[in-house]
Amino acid sequence: MIIRNATYFDGGKIAKGDLHHGPSDEEFDATGKFVIPAFSNWHTHLSMTLMRGAGEGEKLQDWLNNTIFPMERRLTPDLVYKGAMLGLAEMIRTGTSHFIDMYYFAESVAKAVEASGIRGTLGTPITEFGTAYYDDAGHALRLAERQLKNAVPGGRVDYCVAPHSIYLCSKETLLKAKDLARKYGVKLTTHISETRKECVDCHKETGLWPVEYLDSIGLLDENTVMSHAAWLTKMEVRILGDRHSTVVHCPTSNMKLASGGVMPVHELLDAGVKIALGTDGAASNNSLNMMQEMKFASLLQKAHRWDATAAPAPVVFKMATQDSKDLAFIDLNDVRMLPHHDLIANLVYSGGAVTDLLVDDRLVMKDGVITTFDEAKIKKEFLEAATELLK
Repeated sequence: MIIRNATYFDGGKIAKGDLHHGPSDEEFDATGKFVIPAFSNWHTHLSMTLMRGAGEGEKLQDWLNNTIFPMERRLTPDLVYKGAMLGLAEMIRTGTSHFIDMYYFAESVAKAVEASGIRGTLGTPITEFGTAYYDDAGHALRLAERQLKNAVPGGRVDYCVAPHSIYLCSKETLLKAKDLARKYGVKLTTHISETRKECVDCHKETGLWPVEYLDSIGLLDENTVMSHAAWLTKMEVRILGDRHSTVVHCPTSNMKLASGGVMPVHELLDAGVKIALGTDGAASNNSLNMMQEMKFASLLQKAHRWDATAAPAPVVFKMATQDSKDLAFIDLNDVRMLPHHDLIANLVYSGGAVTDLLVDDRLVMKDGVITTFDEAKIKKEFLEAATELLK
C-alpha cells in the first residue's frame, strides 16, 4: 500500500513523506495522521475479557483460587471464542496487530483471530492438573502438538508451546514442552519470577532461582519467551543475556495484583536481553491497551529507581512494538497529541486515538470503524457469554 503525506517514525526520528508498505499499489491518504509500527502484545490471556472486574480487590491467591479457577472450569469453546472476539476489538481499537496468547481452547481463539484480520501466536497453557480443556499435562502436550502440526505456514495464526510455570509443571513436563518447541522450531513461552513466593519456593526445592533452574535443565535459548521476570538476581540477568532469551514486562498486572518486585529493565538492556511488553489478561490488568502499558512501564522504572532518565519514551516504545510487521495510524489532532514537540512522548504518556490499522496490506480498521467484523454484534454476544459464565 502506498501511504501518502505520512508523518512517520523512522529509525528513531520523525519523518514526513510517502511510504510504501506491503505489495499492493492501493493508495491511502495519511494527512493528519502519525504512522507508527503497530503494537505487539507479547503476553496475554485473551479470553479473560470474560472475567474483567471479577474478584476485584482480592489478594492474588484468593483471586485465583476463589474467583478465576472456578470460572475457568466452566469455560467452553463458544465462551472462549466470544471472549476472544471482544479482546480483539479492544486490541484493534488501540493499535495492536499481533499478540502472544496463553489460553484454553486455542482453536476457538484461532477462529477469532482469523475473523479479526490481525495476527496471533497461540499457546495452550500446560499444567499438571486437568482443566475444562484437557485431562492432564500429557493431554495438553498432545493438543499442543496437534495445533503445531495443523498450523498453516505463513498464515496470520501460528502456535507456540506454553508450559504455564515452574510451579504448575514438573521438570519432566517442562523438558517435554521444550522438546516439542525444538521439534517444530517455535517459541516456548512461560511465566517466570512473577512473585517472591515463587522464587523462594523454587530455591528451597532446587537450590536454584527460577531462571537459573530453567537454564540448568536446558530450557533457555533465543526462542524462549518469559513473562513478568519481576524478581531477578544479577546472575539471572547475565544468564538471560548469554542465552539470548526474551523477557516480557507486564507492569500493570504486576502492580494491580501486588506481586511485588520490579523488572530490572536497565540491567537487562545492558546485558543485551530483548525486552517486550505485555498486558497480561484483562482480568488482572484490566485493559489490553498497549499505550497504557507503555506509560506504566516507564513510570514504574522512574519511580522505583528515583531516576527521571530511566526507561525513556523511545525505549518503552521499542518494547511495545518489538518485531512489528504492521502499521497503526494515530490522529495528530487528538488533544492528547498536541502540541507536536515530541510525538513519541505524547503517545507514551498521554495516549492517542487510533484511526486506522493496517495488517498484511489490509485495513482492518479504517477511519475508526473495524472492517473485518460487526463490532456491535460481537459486543452483544460477549455480554451474553459473560453473563452465562458468571452464573
